[in-house]
Amino acid sequence: MLKRLRRLMNEHGIDVFAVFMEDPHLSEYTGACDKYIAALSGFTGSAGTLVVEKDEARLWTDSRYYVQADAQLSGSNIKLMKSGMPGVIRPEDYIGDCLAKGLTVSFDKKTLSYAKYRNIAKLVRNCDIKDGSGILHECADLPGRHHENIVYMPDDAAGLGASDKIAKVRSLIRKKYVPSGDYMYVLSDMASIMWLFNLRGSDISYVPVAYSYAIIRDSSAILYVEKGAIDDRSLISSGVFVRDYALFYDDIGKLPDEFAIADIEHNNCEIISSCENHEFIECSDTELIRKAVKNSAEIEGMRRCHIEDAAVMIRFIMRVKEMAENNNLPDEYELGAMLDDMRLAKCPSLSFSTICAYGKNAAIVHYTADKDTAKPLEPHGFVLVDSGGQYMFEGTTDITRTVSLGPVSKEEKEVYTAVLKGNLRLMDMVFPEGFKGALLDAAAETPLWEKGYYCGHGIGHGVGHYLSVHESEARISRNSAEHECAFHPGVIVSDEPGVYIEGAFGVRLENLLLTVDAGSADGHGMCSFEPLTLVPFDKEAIDASLLTPKEQSILNDYNMLIWEKISPVLDEKERIWLKDYIDIA
Repeated sequence: MLKRLRRLMNEHGIDVFAVFMEDPHLSEYTGACDKYIAALSGFTGSAGTLVVEKDEARLWTDSRYYVQADAQLSGSNIKLMKSGMPGVIRPEDYIGDCLAKGLTVSFDKKTLSYAKYRNIAKLVRNCDIKDGSGILHECADLPGRHHENIVYMPDDAAGLGASDKIAKVRSLIRKKYVPSGDYMYVLSDMASIMWLFNLRGSDISYVPVAYSYAIIRDSSAILYVEKGAIDDRSLISSGVFVRDYALFYDDIGKLPDEFAIADIEHNNCEIISSCENHEFIECSDTELIRKAVKNSAEIEGMRRCHIEDAAVMIRFIMRVKEMAENNNLPDEYELGAMLDDMRLAKCPSLSFSTICAYGKNAAIVHYTADKDTAKPLEPHGFVLVDSGGQYMFEGTTDITRTVSLGPVSKEEKEVYTAVLKGNLRLMDMVFPEGFKGALLDAAAETPLWEKGYYCGHGIGHGVGHYLSVHESEARISRNSAEHECAFHPGVIVSDEPGVYIEGAFGVRLENLLLTVDAGSADGHGMCSFEPLTLVPFDKEAIDASLLTPKEQSILNDYNMLIWEKISPVLDEKERIWLKDYIDIA
């Protein structure tokens, strides 16, 4: 397909063609209709930028995919660019350098945010960037956009009706952005739209969203979806007009409102360009769409589904240990499929493709086991399993456990224990309300740094309420993002330090944490975490001599919480096993 793209580039006088991973909604997880990078390069990760020139090509991706990308690009003559490594130029700077040299650059303007586009364009004044959407569609033979039925989220599960949510958004717009005058607020982030209108879909695997756009006005709202996929009577009665998904770009430039409001980080270039007939105001979706701070109904749903999910995971680990003891272990693919079957008996969908990686494959952060090449498990070492489920109207789960299958080496135990220490320290944090996640990062990373290890990925990401398992607003990372939300009670985030020894093994331990009120300190509101994930860590992989008394106490308290919450939903055999596994007296 690269040959076809280069032929089209030559026909259109294009020197450099950039392909971005995102779809027109700038989604992390995309449907088959938008997987252009996979079609052109063979790389199947969820983060990347491909830059194709006449005689060479480069693919940028982050540390989660270094090993995977290196394998998938083998023999393609595409150079791997390891984003974040010293001396590696950012893709937008590389594109800017190409423009500075007078080269003609093209890309699909619907697949990158206006903020990123503006950063590229301002590197070279008066540059001519061609829209290459037609070229991209022509060179890659991908299926058309697919629309499934859309369902309503019950108000008692959502905690607030759609009309009330929209009213709150309008109030915030008046307070923060447009004190007076007609406005249209443009939304293209599908998870935000689903949350705002109390809808859920299934157009993209693992994420319960529907392809959609929305425009909120002072006294009306327009929802753009596949009209045949929804019964719109309830929305109409709430003052929401439903129009066909395909009409959005035609409509946006024709509305008569004086002001257009949109988040340039979360809307593509084409959308922002279509607002040029209005006085444009940049806004933050994070400030207006408050889905990151869960309400009481959403929190209770998340608690319930995590109890169900914990029972699944405990049964799974128990079975894995039994198979290892009997030297009757399957391969990675079969073990992952076994867990999927167990979870799908309790929920309608997974929240992402299960990662089941044994031995050196666990050093590949987002490894996917292939049925034909999966590594057989042996009764020694570690298997890393990262998985989760979408529990209908209740919530979304995401858990990683690294499980010993038999004897483990001294180094494996040391790494496991260092990662565990990081997980426990973050889980036990007390911190001022209103701070961002960079404040919390060192709690999880310091035990790794002290042992000479470095976690290449972020420590934590937000998680939606029966929505995306990667909710972009909340995060725990060394580096803050501009539109990242501060921590308040109700924010849910993952706690997942990891260490990956390339060619040997990997360890990651992940819990989901709910931010809760922790009183005050000298008049300042304080927060702490409640663990939502209630699955024990592997005592056979822990070097207890490396835990401080405080860390041991945190672990003991966590185990007691697991016993209190989960043992009532297990059968007698499972309770006996769990009691021994967590050393409950």
